[in-house]
Amino acid sequence: MQHTTMRSARPSARTSALALVAGFAVLLLLFPASGIDPQPPVCYSMFGYVVPCDAWVAWAAGAATAGLVGLALWNNDRRNEHGDDTRAEE
Repeated sequence: MQHTTMRSARPSARTSALALVAGFAVLLLLFPASGIDPQPPVCYSMFGYVVPCDAWVAWAAGAATAGLVGLALWNNDRRNEHGDDTRAEE
């Protein structure tokens, strides 16, 4: 019987930090910094390319990215911790 530790139940600080950095990067890339008011409106990011004018899209994409990256890294940490890495069998 394998002993489960508290580490497997919670993501590590590294996982949380990397997930937040990834989410923040997506937020910066999608956030509208300036816009023109023709019909339809055109908005630009701070790096000069066209992005959606609704700011909620950037916030939602950043949160979704942070969640998915955090979940993937946490799952990878748990898999490696329990020795379930299938690559080791090859």
